[in-house]
Amino acid sequence: MTKADAMAPIVALEGTVVLGRTYHAYKRGKADEARERFIEESMGSIVWLCGVGAMNKLGDKIVAKILKKPGTNFDVGTDKVLRTPFENFMKKEAPKGFSAKQVALIKGAKVLTSIIITNLFIGFVVPKVNQALTRKLRNERKHPHDAKGQNPSFKGGNAISAINAFTNAIENTNTGKLLSSDIGIAGGRMYNARSKEERREVAIRDIGSIYFYMWAQGHVINLLNKIESGKASRLNPACAETLHNYLTEFLNNREMNVEEFRKAVLGNKDVKYNKKYDSVFISEKPSFFDKLFKRKPLEAAKVSDIENLGGESEFLNRVREMSKLQPERVGEPVVTKQQFIDALNKAEINNPKFLDKVFNDFTGGAHKEEFRYISNSKLYKLKKEMEQYVETICKSAKDGKVNKKLLEKVQKKNLMYSGINFAAGFAVAAAFLSTYIPKIQYYVTKKTTGVDAFPGVYDFKHHHEA
Repeated sequence: MTKADAMAPIVALEGTVVLGRTYHAYKRGKADEARERFIEESMGSIVWLCGVGAMNKLGDKIVAKILKKPGTNFDVGTDKVLRTPFENFMKKEAPKGFSAKQVALIKGAKVLTSIIITNLFIGFVVPKVNQALTRKLRNERKHPHDAKGQNPSFKGGNAISAINAFTNAIENTNTGKLLSSDIGIAGGRMYNARSKEERREVAIRDIGSIYFYMWAQGHVINLLNKIESGKASRLNPACAETLHNYLTEFLNNREMNVEEFRKAVLGNKDVKYNKKYDSVFISEKPSFFDKLFKRKPLEAAKVSDIENLGGESEFLNRVREMSKLQPERVGEPVVTKQQFIDALNKAEINNPKFLDKVFNDFTGGAHKEEFRYISNSKLYKLKKEMEQYVETICKSAKDGKVNKKLLEKVQKKNLMYSGINFAAGFAVAAAFLSTYIPKIQYYVTKKTTGVDAFPGVYDFKHHHEA
């Protein structure tokens, strides 16, 4: 539930939203509004969670046929100097007769088509079906013998980088997938609204929900983490267990002095190195956000260039092991500047085999696949959280000793706060999405029209004339 880009919490949240909104719809508009809300929310949830992904998988098969490459599946995200799955694909599996720009356009068109189809379905088809069903059932109630035979009505280089950046955002991030659906869903529902009052309610509900779907949980969790530990982030329980087991094995039933433990596990963060190595590192071009937040761009170097400059064999071996934490870049093993420094800092937290295991648990092994893209910043945010976890262990050693019992105590505390903070974030998002936002939309309708009624079926025009 707490893994990065996990779908489980979104699924759980959607279930709460469907039930909550259906309940409040029934309280106001009885069966007609409750039925429409249940169909709209449940179908919206299915499409929102699975629609773009399902269409993408179908599109992958079509792309494979177009490129005449059975089983073709590759990511197009890149950090330019480290992970380059698209370049790897074009070098090793380049389709005959297609340029890189054409392949990027085909991939981008596939993703764009998947968005359009899913948005048309949930934004245009579902509202029309809902409205036709309500008309049919209301007509049956008024004229029970005349209802037969009615059918629902259904009226109604830089270029490659830019294309690939858009495609990757939609294809490989939950935020991109869900936001791409949100825009179409809200627009379609507003366009197909039966009255201006219903259109206003749709706008309040759908646009007002975006923040609580996408970011509210994370913001609440970060705030509670900050209050408890002074740090906004917290190591997720799954990776905490992997680190706990590794540190337990490292201790081997020993008891260590805190400073001895810290030095062995974290090493020297201010390790010095020969500046001659700087000449082989290249950095990606700073993005707008890098400049805005004054972030240092990612730097990487070929392992062969580092080897040519020489060094101790143990250090060079660690550099080679570090390079295995990501796929080769167009046939060349590469390391980041941070990995280079970590190779010099011979600490337990920098053990390449341990990092490979924890990254494997975190990404399902995708961090080493040559045609997949995993953001380096995401992996090293995880590493920073592991370092913070180790510092927490050191701070928790009240008697100045680190032992197995202390490790277990810190792990249980981390698990407890992860659960509490996640539940709090979930509760806040669920409360707004399932209860408060519907109440706000109902309040606005009542305040502006003087009637607390379902705007999909209520005749406000004649009410005002009356």
